[in-house]
Amino acid sequence: MKWKAALHYKGEASVIGAKSPFFLSAKGHSDPIAELNAAIDALKSDPNAQCKYPARLDLLLKQGAIELNDLPSATCDDYQTYLRKVPFDRVYIVFVAEDHSAAESQMGHTILKIAGEDDQNITREHSFSFMALMRENGNFTRYISAVFDGTEGSYVLAPYAKTIETYIYGANRSLWEFEIILSDEAKERLRKHLWELKETPILYQFITHNCNTAIEAILNAADGRYADDKHWLFATPVEYLQLLEERDLIGDISVRPSAIDKVYFAQNRSFYPLNAPSASRVSVHIFDGGFTIEAMPNYRDMRSVANASAIEVENKLIEIAALYENDKAYLERLDLIAMKTIADFTNAGSSKLFRLGVETSGRDRLSPFAEWGRGAGIAPFEGVLLYAMPRVGFAQGKRANLYAAIETGAIARVGTRSKILINYTRFFDVNKDYRGFEGELNAHIVFAPTKDYDISVAYRSRFDRDDRFEPFDRGDRNGRDRLSIGASVYF
Repeated sequence: MKWKAALHYKGEASVIGAKSPFFLSAKGHSDPIAELNAAIDALKSDPNAQCKYPARLDLLLKQGAIELNDLPSATCDDYQTYLRKVPFDRVYIVFVAEDHSAAESQMGHTILKIAGEDDQNITREHSFSFMALMRENGNFTRYISAVFDGTEGSYVLAPYAKTIETYIYGANRSLWEFEIILSDEAKERLRKHLWELKETPILYQFITHNCNTAIEAILNAADGRYADDKHWLFATPVEYLQLLEERDLIGDISVRPSAIDKVYFAQNRSFYPLNAPSASRVSVHIFDGGFTIEAMPNYRDMRSVANASAIEVENKLIEIAALYENDKAYLERLDLIAMKTIADFTNAGSSKLFRLGVETSGRDRLSPFAEWGRGAGIAPFEGVLLYAMPRVGFAQGKRANLYAAIETGAIARVGTRSKILINYTRFFDVNKDYRGFEGELNAHIVFAPTKDYDISVAYRSRFDRDDRFEPFDRGDRNGRDRLSIGASVYF
């Protein structure tokens, strides 16, 4: 274990917040030498420091920064009880499947599972996780706070049976268990390191210090092969597991399915979270007279062909869509959050939608908007899903606009590499000239040679108010029907 890794440093600072009691020095967040000196002073002067910081003590002893005869006598009863009751024979990363109804859980969740036989040869299993201290289906305001400011978080050690009860039975979310490959020495380092973190209040930040970055930092402290030096922004839980799979650091894989997923497995529907494409994507679509560019820093698009989950899912954290047409460039849409699930209600209940962002309304106005929907789908044939999604929304341009809409559509998977999506949305705006159109038809045909890129043909037509079946005047940028050809790259 290296000293900066033990402090969860990423670059020049730790991903653990500066005010956390994890640090012994007030400068420990950004000054590893100050933290080193503070740790040496504490270990030499306070017997309780040996009990609280066994990983740091072990590292400093091995590096010769401190000698055993420099240390006061300590018994550490609580720590010794932990060593007896929490065996580390096997270590797993557990991926908790996404909760598509909760913004804070839209990327899933990762925890450590620690298993083994104690000194009485009794098999014990524990979970260790870092999480925001809010309800799983938490207040949306607290989610926004976690994204931008951070919220209270903590590392929690608990019996694994409680984790099963919470997620599988309480939240209907499957647990995918990935055993990871660690030497005995690395497991012992991990064991000591988790004790230092347990029940320590640490700021949870959705972007920089979430469940996944915490697990990555913990494992890096035990074994440098688990450091994520690939992803330029941050990795989702699935992306981090994909990286470990590439490095051959994953052994046995098993799943504890939720009630919903048990139905799909019984129907021989094959899906696997690590089939998901990379979470960042850039798409370009070219049409007569212009082109569009979409950039999605994070997560999953409905148009993705990859078979990663049993239902059709769209989870986005920031997507930018720009349009160039008639020698002008426009910001067409900025989705801050976009969540959409289309599910067979006979197995998985209702379909859901939530969007928050900015979009072009009328001709050139940018309007903030929020939209919520709830609907139902049905799968009359294998690989085909029909659905209806009523929704309501609010947008604020030069004038406020409340609206309702009904989206109907179909999604069909053709083999393992192709997908067809068709939908029609009818809008009912309070301000009847707000959009400049009342209906929108969209169709996509997507072919994915690999999960990392795809090519597609898309058609969109918008209909005016006087005649629903006649496209708007071709001179109107927002009303124009459009046939485009494009490609997406996931990275």
